[in-house]
Amino acid sequence: MVTRFLKIVVLAGTIAAASSLPAQPPQGSHLDPDENLCATCHGEADLWDEDKRRLYISPESLARDVHFLKGVNCHDCHGGNPTSFDVPEAHSTEVTEESAEWRPFQSPLENVWDSCKNCHKHEWLGLVKGVHAHAGPKDERGRGTPLSCSKCHGEKAHGLLPVADPDSPVYLENQVEMCSECHEEHRHSYERSVHGEGLILSGLVVTAVCADCHGAHGIYYAADRRSTLHGSNVASTCGKCHYFIADRLEKSVHAQTPSEPRPADSDEKKPKHKPSCTSCHQGHHLLHPESLAFQEEQANLCGNCHADLSQGYRVSLHGQLTSLGYEPAANCSDCHGSHEILPIDDPRSRVASGPNRVQTCRKCHQNAVPSFCDFDPHANHKNVRRYPELHAAYQAMNSVMNWVFGLFAVHAFFWFARSLVHALKHGRHRTLGSEGYALVRFNPSQRFLYLLMLVSCLGLIFTGMPLKHSYRPWAQKLSTNLGGFESTSIWHHFFGATLVFVCISYAVRGVASVYRARAHGASWSQVLFGPDSLLPNRRDVRDLLGMLRWFVGLGPKPGFERWTYWEKIDFWAAAIAATVIGGSGLALWYPNVFCRLLPGSALNLAKLIHAEVALYAVSVLFFIHFFNMHFRPEKFPMDLSVLTGLVSEEHLRKARPDYIRRLEREGRLEEMRRSVPPRGRLRLALFAGAMVFSVGLLLLATLIFVSLGE
Repeated sequence: MVTRFLKIVVLAGTIAAASSLPAQPPQGSHLDPDENLCATCHGEADLWDEDKRRLYISPESLARDVHFLKGVNCHDCHGGNPTSFDVPEAHSTEVTEESAEWRPFQSPLENVWDSCKNCHKHEWLGLVKGVHAHAGPKDERGRGTPLSCSKCHGEKAHGLLPVADPDSPVYLENQVEMCSECHEEHRHSYERSVHGEGLILSGLVVTAVCADCHGAHGIYYAADRRSTLHGSNVASTCGKCHYFIADRLEKSVHAQTPSEPRPADSDEKKPKHKPSCTSCHQGHHLLHPESLAFQEEQANLCGNCHADLSQGYRVSLHGQLTSLGYEPAANCSDCHGSHEILPIDDPRSRVASGPNRVQTCRKCHQNAVPSFCDFDPHANHKNVRRYPELHAAYQAMNSVMNWVFGLFAVHAFFWFARSLVHALKHGRHRTLGSEGYALVRFNPSQRFLYLLMLVSCLGLIFTGMPLKHSYRPWAQKLSTNLGGFESTSIWHHFFGATLVFVCISYAVRGVASVYRARAHGASWSQVLFGPDSLLPNRRDVRDLLGMLRWFVGLGPKPGFERWTYWEKIDFWAAAIAATVIGGSGLALWYPNVFCRLLPGSALNLAKLIHAEVALYAVSVLFFIHFFNMHFRPEKFPMDLSVLTGLVSEEHLRKARPDYIRRLEREGRLEEMRRSVPPRGRLRLALFAGAMVFSVGLLLLATLIFVSLGE
């Protein structure tokens, strides 16, 4: 039996010599094999039946046992007298004068685990002071006891493997599995983290597992200054692997604890301690810094301290594109850097005014001119303290639109009520039908341009809404279904170019009509302010006052000419809106061209007009136009003049008698008279108009609904 034990010692010694274990000071008794007689019996399999088989210790388990390899013998943990063959003496729980040099035998066997602290004092102190101090079974008083060593290192004390052994329960992936037995809620988030993917997917042995970040025995809550994850310690913890990043962080503005107090009216939060790794890379679900998910979350992380700037980023083009999942969009680190972030007034900063900022902007905007870089990517028109000029512009434009909408609403209310009373009393005007004649209202080119304008406006709203409301889930889903920002931007530009074509065509037609009228001998006054001109004139003022009197029953309804004052308002409001909104859109489409003449801050105003004011203005104009053309009792449910080019002669004789009388005087009435289209064609036009009308109303309702939610 002694010979067998010697074989075990030789085998263990051979493995120890061949292993790569780091040298550690011996802590065991290092008895001579002839003195350690425990294995004489416990290492012989034939001596133990099934009932006591657990007392058999195989040579194989000791051959790789980290304690046995370092000279720790049986009695160092179990106690007793290892030099005696006498069973009672070897297992004596009392110390006699003859056995004073030996520890009492530890019984029951569960007490053996308490012997770990005899050698591992530092680890034991860390355990009883840390979060696992009461994680073990409850004692007789109902209080938790310290977590047993066996809970992590394995229930088999013989054959306890070194931490660096791949078969050890605390080696890398095994450690994650072992910790997950209690901390299951963190397992899946870790597996999806950059560390977990490095371990599981890439098989890296240098990736971080639980103990690398939390510590092995002295584990404390992150708020505890003793914790390896406390704000004051976490950089050192992460720096064990990410040394160069920790070095860059130490030189950055985040390594400097703010000493100056924030202004009283500032929304910025003053951190209680300097930011560190976990301020941005939070929890177990550590996303890859280059992943889209991390980019989308970055503004929230930075916003924990930089609330003002984060809110500005969200409403910026960069933030909106990031919310829509557009990967090339710039986020905080793309401009300011990831770890080597310096104050803006530091000449070395990436965003320092001058060449550095231009170089940073040119990483995405290759042809950026210097003035383009004066654009403020954090500008927030709702922040009156930081951006008073932008806020004032926003308030001014909103006030104008509110006044326009308010005046129209009052006008529409009285008009609707008066028209309804008139229709109930005298009946409605006859619309296009199989009887009677129709007069030409719009020629084919006018109808074509109108339909182009209508489609382009609806298309611009539809493709612009996802970007405007990019932080809303429905907008993100809509953008995805449309092919992402790359696709919607192409369509948006297409519809914008179409609208520019329509505006240019109207301008060319207007110039051509002036040229023709002058060629026929008309004066400038007749050309510009005559009845066929869309420019406002004195008659429009008289008609407006006449309508106001008619609303309240103080006079007859005016006998309008070819163009009424509300139609001119429709036309010029649309022209002004198209010019302003289209001009701002072109500035955003070709920023470098505009920034050769204007400062970069003009792009902030263009963004405000195109994104914030445009949809509100279009909503107001659509609402006004829909009422004027379709919602009035005498027009409901739809005016088909744009679709057919014709209008009922009977309707014109009652609604615009002055226009009919002029046509009769000039002998042009017969020339403009046409037969009413067949009923089938009218129904087709009605169906097509209803479809476009429904789309417009749906978009209008959506705009109003989402605006109310802001």
